[in-house]
Amino acid sequence: MRRVKVKLKGIEVKRHNYRYMGFAYFTDGRRDYRLPMTGTVAQWLTDGEEYTLLLNREEDIGFDDYELWGRVKIWPLWSRMYEKVISSGKNGRALYSYKILAREASYERDYEAIVELEQYHYASEENYLALWYCEKCNIYREGNMAPQCPRCGGEMKFHDLKSSTRASRFLVFEFLSRKPYEPRYIGYVRIDPPIPAMNRRLPDGKIQRDIRRRVFPREWFASIFSVKGGSGDRWEAEGEALKGAHSAVSRLARVVVHPDFRVDGLGQLSVEAMVDWLKERWIPEMRREKKAVEVIATMARYNPFLEKAGFVYLWDTGSGRPVLYRPLSGEAEVYISRFLKSDPVARGHGGRLYQPKFSPGSVLSGPLKFWGLYKGYKNELSLENLSEATLSALEAFGVKERVIERYVIKNGRITLNPGEVCVVVGSSGSGKTTLLRVLWGILRGGKDELYRPERGEWEIPENVSPQILIPGEIEPDFEELPLIEALYRICRDEAMAIEILNYVGISDAVLYRAKFRELSTGQKERARIAWMLAHRPNLVMIDEFGAHLDPSTARRVARRLSYLAREKGITFLLVTHREEIIDVLEPASIYIVGYGTLYRERTLPERGLRVMEPYASYIVDGKKRWEIRRYPTKVRGRVGIVSGGKVIGTVEITDSRGPVSLEELEENADKHLADMRFLKKYKDGKDLYVWELKNAERFPEPVEIEERKGQVSWIKLKERRKRHS
Repeated sequence: MRRVKVKLKGIEVKRHNYRYMGFAYFTDGRRDYRLPMTGTVAQWLTDGEEYTLLLNREEDIGFDDYELWGRVKIWPLWSRMYEKVISSGKNGRALYSYKILAREASYERDYEAIVELEQYHYASEENYLALWYCEKCNIYREGNMAPQCPRCGGEMKFHDLKSSTRASRFLVFEFLSRKPYEPRYIGYVRIDPPIPAMNRRLPDGKIQRDIRRRVFPREWFASIFSVKGGSGDRWEAEGEALKGAHSAVSRLARVVVHPDFRVDGLGQLSVEAMVDWLKERWIPEMRREKKAVEVIATMARYNPFLEKAGFVYLWDTGSGRPVLYRPLSGEAEVYISRFLKSDPVARGHGGRLYQPKFSPGSVLSGPLKFWGLYKGYKNELSLENLSEATLSALEAFGVKERVIERYVIKNGRITLNPGEVCVVVGSSGSGKTTLLRVLWGILRGGKDELYRPERGEWEIPENVSPQILIPGEIEPDFEELPLIEALYRICRDEAMAIEILNYVGISDAVLYRAKFRELSTGQKERARIAWMLAHRPNLVMIDEFGAHLDPSTARRVARRLSYLAREKGITFLLVTHREEIIDVLEPASIYIVGYGTLYRERTLPERGLRVMEPYASYIVDGKKRWEIRRYPTKVRGRVGIVSGGKVIGTVEITDSRGPVSLEELEENADKHLADMRFLKKYKDGKDLYVWELKNAERFPEPVEIEERKGQVSWIKLKERRKRHS
């Protein structure tokens, strides 16, 4: 690759297709170079300025045949591969992942995808978002997809988004690991120069002028892109504004992620890619290193993704819109930190804007236990109301009138612990829905025989607050209300309504105002779940969960419900037969229903804890709630209890704390059941720690496991396979 110093002689940018086509003309004093590039880049280059050109061919130079450097790399356009692994919140294992290519928009198809995605953006005020151009007829038309020219009938070309300026730069995200039915583009970011001026509205309504210069150096905002004049040619005016623009701060004008993918944090990934782009290429104008990114976003009050992506709330604009900053340098961090500590209003909010609202009314105060459940099925097969032809056909098979009786559930037993996910599986017609009906009838105390067991016993916490969904039988009634209004009328908090919709994967503000009948089948399923959550239940039961969701969407929604169980303490009982959903749900227990049977599937956790007797038995019987060790543990969730080379049951580790004194242990002897003489000897001058345990379960039969050398306290559990002679 040959390196040469060149000066810019001029650029060629045509108005109608400048986003994806342009030329820059350079000279090294001996020969001239015509370099193809996008007009969004070419228009920022400065006449007479010196650049470094690296060539891998001398003639007919194409888009991929050179590199161009100024103070930073200018061409080829920036791109980078990212992989986001979605991990279990329970044990950290990888559940699934996304492979995404982030790159600056360069093709017409990129901008066509941006227009489609822009329709999902909450702030889009226009019905028609883009302008399209016919090269033959030299006319422009508005539209959200490429229209046909009204004169010649030919397909028009993309010109620009109506909301953007010539200074705007776009980063698109291509989904590389997508299924055939999933979108190619899952999001984009738009970067602009900072707005020309910014005032601040104080809580008392007073206005502070030019607030940015009270916080950051004045020279950071000294040369901002600002279009002068009002009645002239906007295109030319913006071109003049490009020439002197350079700022130490960029503005995040848009970050749009396809609504089906927002629940997995791809908005945060988009911001991280944007940060890499800005740091390496000094976007948008490439003339000055970027110290920070600002964003003005009212939606940040209702969605935390900007703060999760590292943005800090500083103030409201004069019109009352929140302003957040993401520092890109240590210098910016110092200025932001100083402002948050010194400003009286900022000290009050501490840089935090979003406040989560959703939680269950209360977490279940104890497990729900049902045993000895019986539910029968009775059906009288009649030959009434049949035509002569069908009656003759049935008589040919010897069919008679008959009463059919059988048990759907016989001596069934099920336990639902607070904050756990429980899954019910079984073949079609095996009794899964009947189980939900029976539990619902017990909880609601109705007299309808369809929902009452013939007999059984149960223990139910007094504070149980259930919701159930049995499609086609027990469903929400949205009336003719928009989704957000229907949820608001239940929970009486608009922020909570939005939060709930986001939890179930309806995070597109356009859909917030949709009516239930206007939704797709999969969106309706998510809306039903949101309706139940709006009642703030501590127990949610759903029949055929995920039945109308594609595999990828089902995994995303399942992961959010699993999160709600862990973080909010909601108990879920979900009927499903789909393995990919069960894998992501990571249920604490799986119950199998099969034509009269109802039993818990025995599953081993990933790891086991070796405990001596009698303490191992005390743990799995729920008598021992504290395990005393000489060290803390980061392990959380369900583990196996190993005694005598066998797993005798399981328990959840919920917390680890310490060091604790012998005095505290003596006061709580009923929790750890250890002899104090043993504990004093065990302590031996070292610290002692408490591992808190709950939701113990003893296996009906101990499970033999394979033990490897070197395993002491913790054991990786693997069931020993029995050899048959």
